Amino acid sequence: MHPRLWFLWAAVAVLLVGGVIASVVSDEGPALTTTTTTTTTAAPLTPERIDAVVAELQEFVARARGLQFKQPVKATLLDDAAFRARLQEDEETDREELEKTTKTLRALKLLEEDVDLEKAIESLLGDAVLGFYDPEKDELVVRGAALTPNVRSTLVHELTHALQDQHFELDRDDLDDRDDEAGTAFDGLVEGDAVRIERDYVGTLSRREAREAEDAGPAPDFSDVPPVLLQSIAFPYVYGPRFVEELVEAGGNARVDEAFRRPPETSEQILHPAAYLQGDGLAVVAEPAAGGEVFDRGVVGEFGLYLILEAALDQQDLQRAIIGWDGDRYVSWEAGGRLCFRATVRMESERDARELRDGLRAWANEVGGVTVAFDTNPVEFTSCV
Repeated sequence: MHPRLWFLWAAVAVLLVGGVIASVVSDEGPALTTTTTTTTTAAPLTPERIDAVVAELQEFVARARGLQFKQPVKATLLDDAAFRARLQEDEETDREELEKTTKTLRALKLLEEDVDLEKAIESLLGDAVLGFYDPEKDELVVRGAALTPNVRSTLVHELTHALQDQHFELDRDDLDDRDDEAGTAFDGLVEGDAVRIERDYVGTLSRREAREAEDAGPAPDFSDVPPVLLQSIAFPYVYGPRFVEELVEAGGNARVDEAFRRPPETSEQILHPAAYLQGDGLAVVAEPAAGGEVFDRGVVGEFGLYLILEAALDQQDLQRAIIGWDGDRYVSWEAGGRLCFRATVRMESERDARELRDGLRAWANEVGGVTVAFDTNPVEFTSCV
């Protein structure tokens, strides 16, 4: 499922813990919604009317994306209650993965002990999703009772996903099953491309309709949602568009097509498109030793380091600490009633390693329960609760 959500770009300092949490939230990605606008269209909302508008929007998407639809796409519009029911019907939660992620985030002091991550995800998606395209069922569903500018722009976003799926296959188990950032980075490409085409469509509307297209109604109250969850879901929508823009500048739609055939693999490549264009991949790093039976392992990523350190550092020091990430591995374990996390992070230079160690020590002083290895590259740190 690839949803279009209410955009939080300016409201949230977004961040994703790469492999640490990418596997819990469905590999679609976000921005974040509520209900549709109250603007109505003159024509009655009939199946024939919906089909006609979808056909027009497919033509726009095909022209803007430089690809032709191999077959028409059927779209369904549902009112708020029916849409929520449909989301619950399609929702799949990997509880084993969810438990691992909850423990890892707790070990990193990113999640309070009393937070039910599954309920938080259900609440967030119920309020946030505007529409989705399901590549397994080839189904496109949008929340809306009228063909408002907002609903039409959502249709354009999801039709772009349908077109991507017809040409490049969005259901990529080979990426999703990896224990690194490959699935997350692919989401950045997928959503960045769809946001680009949606923006192009909004740019063709009148000034009034463009304002309505950006208005999905009053923002939901996300105060009870853990920031790490909001930040992780928002990642591909916030950073993916700039990544795709760099691809377009480098070679137009053909370069974007090539990226679907050879997708980015790290959050670093999404954050710094030049790293992808220059072929800067993931360095091989040995997994650190654990102090007990390992229940989770994977890759933190540059964006994950950002999330871990952001509460303790100002933006300038934070950027200094994480720039130069070259690869990492982490393990999480439980022993003696404690949850622990340990990561080994390779940086591109000794100076980069020193900056990361300084940032980690500032974080350790802030949160407690953290140790940082002295003068090493790769940099190793351990956090326990």
